[in-house]
Amino acid sequence: MTSLDSLNAQQRSAALDTEGAVLVTAGAGSGKTRLLTHRIAHIIEDLGVRPFNVLAITFTNKAADEMRARLRSLLPEAEDIWISTFHSMCARMLRRYGDRLGYESSFTIYATDETERTVKQIIKEFGYDLENLHKTVMNFTSNAKNAGKSPSEYAQENPYLSNLDIVVRVSEEYEKRLKKNNAMDFDDLLGKTHELFAKNPDVLQFYANKFRYIHVDEFQDTNTVQYGLVRQLASAHGNVFAVGDEDQSIYGWRGADVSNMQSFIEDFGAKIYKLEQNYRSTKNILASANNLIKHNVSRIDKKLWSDLGEGERIHCYNATSEVDEAEYVVTNINKLMREGYRPRDFAILMRVNALTRLVEQRLLHYNIPYKVYGGYKFFDRKEVKDVIAYLRVIANPSDDEALLRVINFPKRGIGDSAVSQIFEYARRYNVNATEVVRRIDETSLPSSVIKKVTPFSSLLKDFYLAKHTHTVAELTEKIIKDAKIREVYSEPSEENTARKLNIDDFISSVNEFVNRRGGTLTEFLEEVTLYTEGDEEKGDSVFISTVHSAKGMEFRNVFVIGVEDGLFPLSRAEEENEIEEERRLMYVAITRAKERLFLTYAQSRFMYGDRKLCRQSRFFGEIDERFVSGYGANAVKARIGIPSAPPPQKVSGVSGQNTAVRQNGTADVKIGSRVMHKKFGEGVVEGVTKVGVNSYVVINFKTVGKITLSLAFAPVTVLTD
Repeated sequence: MTSLDSLNAQQRSAALDTEGAVLVTAGAGSGKTRLLTHRIAHIIEDLGVRPFNVLAITFTNKAADEMRARLRSLLPEAEDIWISTFHSMCARMLRRYGDRLGYESSFTIYATDETERTVKQIIKEFGYDLENLHKTVMNFTSNAKNAGKSPSEYAQENPYLSNLDIVVRVSEEYEKRLKKNNAMDFDDLLGKTHELFAKNPDVLQFYANKFRYIHVDEFQDTNTVQYGLVRQLASAHGNVFAVGDEDQSIYGWRGADVSNMQSFIEDFGAKIYKLEQNYRSTKNILASANNLIKHNVSRIDKKLWSDLGEGERIHCYNATSEVDEAEYVVTNINKLMREGYRPRDFAILMRVNALTRLVEQRLLHYNIPYKVYGGYKFFDRKEVKDVIAYLRVIANPSDDEALLRVINFPKRGIGDSAVSQIFEYARRYNVNATEVVRRIDETSLPSSVIKKVTPFSSLLKDFYLAKHTHTVAELTEKIIKDAKIREVYSEPSEENTARKLNIDDFISSVNEFVNRRGGTLTEFLEEVTLYTEGDEEKGDSVFISTVHSAKGMEFRNVFVIGVEDGLFPLSRAEEENEIEEERRLMYVAITRAKERLFLTYAQSRFMYGDRKLCRQSRFFGEIDERFVSGYGANAVKARIGIPSAPPPQKVSGVSGQNTAVRQNGTADVKIGSRVMHKKFGEGVVEGVTKVGVNSYVVINFKTVGKITLSLAFAPVTVLTD
């Protein structure tokens, strides 16, 4: 029998309520994963439900893996439970029944990169020359799919969009290309599954009968199509357990509809449970979160509480500039690390990722390891994508986008003219370009094109044969060897060394997949494509990211920087619903913190080529009225008990090392002066800049290169000949 003794009273009540529709509004850090796993274990062990009749849907692979691992510790039959993201679930269903919609089971899943390349190619072929048209088309297409509309239907509902006729034409052609290439993008995985169920009642009946108990995590992040899928799957039994927090709905910009929670209550007659006990944060942090979020109207009222003690008050710092802000943040991290904290105990969060540079520089100067999230994921690196493109062509011979990427990589003399002739020939005879390449000697293309393409054609044929006799790992190594991909990076350089190491890491990931699952090439490509950045391990490094990328995570100490009107909330947030989403985003940022929370803003900030005066965010007063100040940095710090940080420093926007020890004997520093620094040794002054009463120097040290320092505080001595 499954023990529910580890659950609190509210969690236990929700876990035991197994029949019908249930909505759990789970506040941040309230133990929703524990609730979900124990409820599923209770259904299987105590109610005798077979594991394959249970479905659990999450939004990230990491969350799915965590749930799976917890269930393994509770149940021996955990492997038979469907636990996956919405996209993985839909891909699994479409692999089995996609032929009903005209797709082969080997269909390719296009990530953003593949979609962008395809859209750009269409725009080029159509002869359009509008700036950022591909971005407009991609946003339009995604929004239409998330709303469950065709391009023309979505256009009718949004007639105010600029260049609408052109956007619709490109979007419709993109849809045709996807179908021709036997491919779907992320949004299609959802929409096509919904379409599959709508057009094939027998398929819907199979899955609706199969899943007697449906669990959906992060319900506030569902979009129109995802909510429609839940309704379809619940059509037979109606047992849906939805867990969400409307206060953490922060993905409206990509189609998430927080009103789905209210619709669920109305459509299903759902019973409501509230999880308000927080197991993550101190009382002071939760008080700040509660004070802030109560200003939102569109929410189910709840108030988080904790028995983890009062904790420290919220640290609020009014920096004189973005340089001062970065110095304050990293100085505090360095101080706390000397007290025993590890780099992984810190997160630096922001509304927009344009603020990362200065904190990165300061962390480097203090030799503190960090990782910036929001950049390229491992599987998005060019050298990795190139190998993946070869695998995609082999798995799905209709994938012309992948062919376009590898046909002349590594360079084999197949120029743009030859490629254009191949693709034009394919369009003329209504076949895929890959088929033209494979049968190049049977075409009526010019002999010069046939001669250039024949070696590549032979290479592909060899790879196609190997697919049936090699494991995914063996096939990958064969491609890298036979296509001579390593030779592309043979020139000795740090960048080429890194690229070859990434190729080695990719081979390791394929081997790990084979050892773990022993799956097919198609299954491997699906796993790689649906991999999300949140699935990466943080390691022992400071976490730097936008608030969006930090959702679902927790850290002992959190710094939220750039908390200024125009940055947080963004200046474009004008409507009340937009302000409410920005407020929810701040709420998410606050509730990532377990022990300490630091909020910083600057009196002026250099951004987008100009220095502008800044004003603290309206959210400060909503968090705590004591944080509202018009008296400058020192007054704010004195009023709420925050110790002063080192003074700001700036030379052309570059920050440098600083110590709070005023030095003498630096009045004669000028360009060309030789100086000695206690830590960095001897160097030569290459630049001097005066900002207000302070002077800053750029020194080129023999040991560490160029660093910017404040003359007022740097331990620098001028050397005399």
